[in-house]
Amino acid sequence: MSLRTFHIIFVTISTLFMGYLGFWAYGMWNYYADSAYLSYLLLSIISLLLLIVYGQKFIKKYKNI
Repeated sequence: MSLRTFHIIFVTISTLFMGYLGFWAYGMWNYYADSAYLSYLLLSIISLLLLIVYGQKFIKKYKNI
């Protein structure tokens, strides 16, 4: 497996994990109404968006490898 393939798989798994974390944090915030879960939700959404942007830039930059 090449470094490019590993990198794409790792970013994809991390993106899915951030999506799940956001879903979980929203459910816990909705149930407990604790502001800590709201901050987890916000951080996971920001991380999810940054991972998507990073993944797109990586694929675009290393398309020919």
